[in-house]
Amino acid sequence: MRRVSANYIYTNAGEPIRNGVVGIDDSGIIKEIIDHKGKEKEYAHTEFRNGIIVPGFVNCHCHLELSHLRNRISKNLGLAGFVNQIRHHRLTGETVNDADLADAMNSIIKSGTVAVADICNTTDSFLAKQNARIHFVNLIEVVGIEGDKAQWIIDKARATKLIADETLGANNHLTPHSVYTLSTPLLEMLSNEIATNAIVSIHFAESPNEEQFTVQRAGGLTENYASWGLSTHDAPKENPLEIVKRYLPRQANTLLVHNTYLRRQQANELAQHFPNAYLVLCPASNIYIENSLPDIPMLMSSGVPIALGTDSLASSPSLSILDQMKIITQAFPGIPFTQLLNWATINGAKAIGQDRRLGTIELGKSPGLNLISPFDFANNQLLPHSRVIKLA
Repeated sequence: MRRVSANYIYTNAGEPIRNGVVGIDDSGIIKEIIDHKGKEKEYAHTEFRNGIIVPGFVNCHCHLELSHLRNRISKNLGLAGFVNQIRHHRLTGETVNDADLADAMNSIIKSGTVAVADICNTTDSFLAKQNARIHFVNLIEVVGIEGDKAQWIIDKARATKLIADETLGANNHLTPHSVYTLSTPLLEMLSNEIATNAIVSIHFAESPNEEQFTVQRAGGLTENYASWGLSTHDAPKENPLEIVKRYLPRQANTLLVHNTYLRRQQANELAQHFPNAYLVLCPASNIYIENSLPDIPMLMSSGVPIALGTDSLASSPSLSILDQMKIITQAFPGIPFTQLLNWATINGAKAIGQDRRLGTIELGKSPGLNLISPFDFANNQLLPHSRVIKLA
């Protein structure tokens, strides 16, 4: 058995343990947790590190398929500008290659992430995931604004999910892209496909363009569709909140991603309607695309649990959850580190249905162990130059 120790162990299951020791077996299962309670005792073969030990991170929103677009998408053009660029690259036939996928996967592992909810439009990432040392929830994304193509689109999504089931096992789910990219017929078909106990992810309140499109048929997204020659006649025309309430099952684990422009009343309504909703924040991506951040203290007051994601390398400099935590710390220094850590670990694990083994350092679980160093012990806060080392 291997023993690791640090200045503090943040278990997420109780108070931080000063100079605590965690024992793990070869498969990463927690076999012992030692709290000296001020009476430190040396244990043979214990690795002591300066810093804090925390559970492995959970990334609740990623697009591995876009890893080849790193540094190829212009920033701060807003959602409509970002979507336009992504569409351009897809129309040229560009796809992610093995090298880009391998680099992205390695960066995820090195940054201490143990589980990822990954958006899939194709099967491109499936082979790389087969032997990955990360747990993946694969969210097969459904997109299509033209109603007459709804049946073809849902059939294609079903076929992709079937391949995922055959090659990657369980935890593959059909999911909508957003309120502004699916026709009403497609939303109805998808709603019938989504199981009550599913995991559903949807890009939500990422830009004012969303509501401008679904309510007024105005704004940048509307202009995009016009320039692409696509009819929006079959798209739903009502408030985005009403769309998700109408078409997403109430009991599903519902990951509402971004929330950059989510308003207090909307957040409160989501809390009342979806008992298993999670607000997934991707701050680096929000800054890259909209040059804005969500009102996180307001989101906290809604009572809807918060989790963290990175989005893709097309819109984020890294796939590091710690980087997201540092951005939030800098923008909202009043948010306690313990709260941020919950968002990065146990809340994410609950969102993707993996909290029985991930998210907290407890006996019998295998959450992975990360060392964060340096750490501001005086203020119990991350530092701009804090780094993560994956210990297990």
